[in-house]
Amino acid sequence: MFSRFSSILLAIVASVVFFSALPTWAVDIECPIIADTLLAGHSAENNMNCGARESLRVKGYQGIVIFRFDMSPAQGSTVEGGTLSVYCRGVSGGGAVDTINSDNISTIAHDWIEGTGDYDVSDDSATFLWPGAALGDSWGDQDNDGLTRYGPVDALDVINGFGGSVVNSQGVWDFVVDQWTDIELDAAVVQALVDGQYGIAVWRDTTSVNLDLASREWQGGANAAKLTVHAVNASAVNSRDKLASKWGTIKSIQ
Repeated sequence: MFSRFSSILLAIVASVVFFSALPTWAVDIECPIIADTLLAGHSAENNMNCGARESLRVKGYQGIVIFRFDMSPAQGSTVEGGTLSVYCRGVSGGGAVDTINSDNISTIAHDWIEGTGDYDVSDDSATFLWPGAALGDSWGDQDNDGLTRYGPVDALDVINGFGGSVVNSQGVWDFVVDQWTDIELDAAVVQALVDGQYGIAVWRDTTSVNLDLASREWQGGANAAKLTVHAVNASAVNSRDKLASKWGTIKSIQ
């Protein structure tokens, strides 16, 4: 005849077997946008903040667009990848369709302040030359990319694989006016965001094309960039953790 202790033990073992057999499944987690801006590297614009711009222009070093998302909904998840969705407001200088490849998508490895400028000179908020006065007077201490266009350090030193940023490696994407483009992101890129990197940078090598993306200030944010994290459900693991805790409690009262 089983004792009360043996009955509880049998129930716990059966529960562990049941939860261990449960399949995991994919889940999509929406991480809301909290900041975006343009870092303009033209010599006449490199000290200007664009945090309030309704259109953010991708144009080589003259136009680096950065987006920041609240990653807290994805904390604790097992990341398998993600999707950055951006809305194209305009393309000029290169035809009706524009293309960006994976080498021009990366995280940004330094904190930054969005600001409220519309091509306004600013020391307090992010520009091509600095992240904002409260964070420092430059994007870092090292010339990581080996270029000194206006000085030893600028925004190019903390994107595109430099300064600890993580480069995407998925493919090539087309941008068409008044349409959304979904950019697939590597798990390593999304995990870096979850772990504390400071957003996603979109840029290109050439200045021959103007690609204008909608910001969160345009139309009340209806077409602001979106980040979807692709993860797997971890409820089975959580359930086993809870069972282990319960087992510890039962043992302590015997």
